[in-house]
Order: sequence, then C-alpha cells, then structure tokens
Amino acid sequence: MCDFLQSNKKLIFASYYTGQMLLDYYYSVKSQLTTESVTLFDVILLPACSVYEGHFPGMPVTPGVCNIQMIKECVERIIGRQLLLEYIVQCKFTALISPLQHQKLQVRIEIKKPSPAPPKGERMEAIATIGQGEKEFMVFKGEFVML
Repeated sequence: MCDFLQSNKKLIFASYYTGQMLLDYYYSVKSQLTTESVTLFDVILLPACSVYEGHFPGMPVTPGVCNIQMIKECVERIIGRQLLLEYIVQCKFTALISPLQHQKLQVRIEIKKPSPAPPKGERMEAIATIGQGEKEFMVFKGEFVML
C-alpha cells in the first residue's frame, strides 16, 4: 500500500511495505560493490516475473514504481535496516527498460550516511541511477526514514 501527497513542492511517497518485496521475483542481485560514498549493484531483471504480463503483454516494460522499490531495497541492503521512502525529491525516467533487451542493469546509489547507529525515525537522503553501460534509464533522489 502507498499514498501520494503533494507538500512543499515535494512528492510524498509513503510506502507502507517493508522488506524485500521484489528481490528474486522482479530482479536478482548479481554483485554489490561499495566504495567510500557509492554502492554499485549489478542486477538482473527476471523477464518471467508476472508483472510483465500486464505491463505490457508482448512488449514488456519495467514499471516505474517497481524500479523505485528496487532502489529502496538496494538502499536497505546498504544500510542494513528497513526504511520508509518518505519523499521523492526527483524521479526522472529517461528511457524505457525492457527486461528482454536490458536484462543486466547497474543500480548506482550514493547515500548521505546516517550516524553509525541511527535511531528509529532518523532521516537520510539517497541519490540513485539505473543504467546499462553509458545509457541511463532513471535518475532518482529521495528521502528515507529509518524504521
């Protein structure tokens, strides 16, 4: 379940689902590499996922909301905590992603790190892109709350 509200020129997206909803159903993580400020995930889209039966039959395209959830799940893996995606500051879809043509993707995430042991309710910001090689499909900036 999720709600969308407009507040102070930000889209509030309150995702009430916690946990790894799409991992090993919509995508799988092939590798994860963290440097000082950036984590790179090599992910594989799973074309057999039933999401594509309705989006769109015969010409599957990744739903934007599933890509946002995939980013949220990757951020949770980095932090090691469940998060609530509270604000979407920016979300730009620059090209369609087909799981048949673009099965292997890279999710790049930069996090403004919370304190070492962040308390429940602490906020953090993440900037993410989904791409393949030089091609960028999605740019995202959002604010999360620790659960």
